[in-house]
Amino acid sequence: MKSIENGLKITKSEELSTRKMILFSTGYFLNTFLMLAFNNYVWTFYEGEFGLIEVTSFWPIYMALANTIFTIWSIISNPLLGYLTDKPMKWTKKRGFHTPWIIIGGIPSIIFFFLLFTPPNVSGPNSVFIVFIYYLLIVAIYDTSYSILQTHSFGAFAAHFRSDNDRRKGGILTQAFTFLANFLAITIFSQIIDPGVPSTFTSAALVSVIILAISLTIFLPGSKESEMIKDRFIMGYKNAKKVSFLKTMKMALKQKNFMLVIISYISFMIAMGLVNMNSVNFVDDILHEEQYIRSIGSILMLLASLITMPLWAKLAKRIGHSNTYTLGLISFGVSLLFYFFIINTFQFYILSILGGISGALFLIMLSPVLADCYDEITVKTKKHHETTLVGIRNVFVRISLTVQSFIVAIIHAISFYNPNETIHSYEALMGLRMIQGIIPFAFCILGALIFYKWFDLKGEKKMKMLQDLQEIGL
Repeated sequence: MKSIENGLKITKSEELSTRKMILFSTGYFLNTFLMLAFNNYVWTFYEGEFGLIEVTSFWPIYMALANTIFTIWSIISNPLLGYLTDKPMKWTKKRGFHTPWIIIGGIPSIIFFFLLFTPPNVSGPNSVFIVFIYYLLIVAIYDTSYSILQTHSFGAFAAHFRSDNDRRKGGILTQAFTFLANFLAITIFSQIIDPGVPSTFTSAALVSVIILAISLTIFLPGSKESEMIKDRFIMGYKNAKKVSFLKTMKMALKQKNFMLVIISYISFMIAMGLVNMNSVNFVDDILHEEQYIRSIGSILMLLASLITMPLWAKLAKRIGHSNTYTLGLISFGVSLLFYFFIINTFQFYILSILGGISGALFLIMLSPVLADCYDEITVKTKKHHETTLVGIRNVFVRISLTVQSFIVAIIHAISFYNPNETIHSYEALMGLRMIQGIIPFAFCILGALIFYKWFDLKGEKKMKMLQDLQEIGL
């Protein structure tokens, strides 16, 4: 791996300080907190907290349909937003190509995240339509602003972190903040919410808004670009042939390695999303415990991930980014499989620790592997496309939300699961176990095998790509 480490020479002025890395990595806290709180609690809030499932048993299907509609909106808007904001403008040349968009996307994301937990207080048959429309409108606006925030937060990683060494360090720091976001999001909600009392979800969202505003403020100086980054971006834009949005989309979708990372990441997101959507009901109806055990579980997950991250970084240096990434996805899937069998809190805590260890192994390699793919595309096109590519990635992540929504909705429907009931049938409980264990495991294993079979940006091919990147000055 030594030759690959030296394949891209980084000047002293481009080396990142630890302070800069930490400030930049808080952006992953902001993005992850929003994503996890949304995936963990919005579905639970809308499915079971208003009694709409009593009005119509098809209410979970309606929610899945709403997620499908806003996914279609994401498919149209996300890549287009990435493409339109992935170019120099008079004001971004001065302020930076990412930081202004982070502000434009970040502030409304926080506001509309809160509004998701303040639906109109209605009752009766018409309430289904009113809440459905409210959710659809608010989530569409939230998704648009969050997409801008996420696109420019994640898209900036490859520009700031240039060497393999910096990318491994960045991978550790960004994912440390990712696990911290997981801990705080789950802790805040699990300590405040009382299933059956909708106002407690609103209170938890309000506390979250304060934390999100603070994290955005800290992130902004970390996202600030050096003059060297700006010059490199402008040079790539000026020298490259101007390509239309549709041709850019077609080009990105033809990039094999990039799409393999997307497919594997989608499998992880579906698995994680199913666990998140299902966890409140799983703790309530399978383990018969209070929600606070999720907070303890997230502490154990955080500690396990922080302790093992340096070990995984050393492993990645030895066996390569992509192999570590594959191993992480497989081990994470296996750790989720055991949820199908557990019966008590102690076992829940053990699996939280295993999830932290295996999740860290996968996640610390996500940004480095994606950054390698971005660089490969930059070499081929002689231009940076990071925000467009993150916009495309966001489309597939939103598709994963639709997939997991329908899986949950269909299993709830065929097993006749109603979260408001105190006693559940064997079929309903088996459905919860399948959502928590077997189905996520299957997605992770399938995604890992596909990635391992066809991903080839490693060894000599990666070394040549890094040398070419150096030669063209991008």
